Amino acid sequence: MLEFAVSVCVLGILMAVLLNRVFFYQGEAERAAVESTVASLRTALEIKVAQLKLLDRSEDLTFLTEENPLDLLKVKPNNYSGELYNPSNDDIGNGNWCFDRGDKTLIYLLNKRNSFGDAQTKRLKFKVKLFRLPHSPAKPSGTPEPVSVAFEQVKD
Repeated sequence: MLEFAVSVCVLGILMAVLLNRVFFYQGEAERAAVESTVASLRTALEIKVAQLKLLDRSEDLTFLTEENPLDLLKVKPNNYSGELYNPSNDDIGNGNWCFDRGDKTLIYLLNKRNSFGDAQTKRLKFKVKLFRLPHSPAKPSGTPEPVSVAFEQVKD
């Protein structure tokens, strides 16, 4: 009986360690998947900006701030819930992406808040922002200001 009790205790300790590592790696996998999707979106946005600038259509960059950035990807993520107006957490679902048509942000609802150590809420929000770069004094005064866009995380 003593040997059985010791083996059950050892097995219990090993299972606790195993479950701890499984939860850790689930959080890490979620973080890596979000970072990969954001990196793909940034790359797709840079390509679209380069295309518009090559076609001398820099004025169309403002439209990128109003559109769903996931439309720039050839294949949307499997966990994409679609475009909604001011969605609740229940509308999105844990571990899913959603584009909020109300404030033009891309939202990711975390499965685990501790996946991202600095996350204050379960929602991560990203937005395409338009930037006007400083005017160079070396350029003639009639040239338009250079414009660029960025895909950044925003706070609620």
